[in-house]
Amino acid sequence: MLTSAIPVSILGTRFAMGYDPWWQPAAYIPVVGMLCGNTISAIVVSTTSILRDIKDNRDKVEMYLAFGGSRWEASKPIATEALRLALTPTLNQMSVIGLISIPGMMTGAILGGSSVEQAARLQMVIMFLISASTALAAIMATMIACAIVIDEEQRIRDERVSEGKAAIWVARDKLVVAIRKGLGFTGKTRERVGNGGA
Repeated sequence: MLTSAIPVSILGTRFAMGYDPWWQPAAYIPVVGMLCGNTISAIVVSTTSILRDIKDNRDKVEMYLAFGGSRWEASKPIATEALRLALTPTLNQMSVIGLISIPGMMTGAILGGSSVEQAARLQMVIMFLISASTALAAIMATMIACAIVIDEEQRIRDERVSEGKAAIWVARDKLVVAIRKGLGFTGKTRERVGNGGA
């Protein structure tokens, strides 16, 4: 996300929106927020699709690899579908903007006293920034997922994908248990309190 949202937001605020310096908080923070929100969705959709499709179509991917295809050739149909799924919401949003729906930023600019032309221009710039950031993030996430799951020796490495909790949630659970132990709460204490102290 950092390699897509940050550079696109810097280029957008400096050159497309004309802010000098580009890091003015009134302009930069809302742009980065919108780009990060849309980028996260694309990353999650593309990565989930890649991992699911490689697991479901393992025999096809291994057939490509067995006949001498590289990991990129073997995962190309899966990656294409993942990118299509990740970019569909952004493309759909761009196709109806201004005709059917009036986005919040454009509405806010009009209610704030800007001209309709200026608000529409600002919204077009924001939509192009969102689509560029989303596309970059989805492409990078797809390539990284393919590179992790299919190694340099053209093997599918299932052990590199964990289906359990993410590391941050495991650490959070351990921290909560340690805090409860430190404060004197245990499972038995909770049972006694839940049973009315009996």
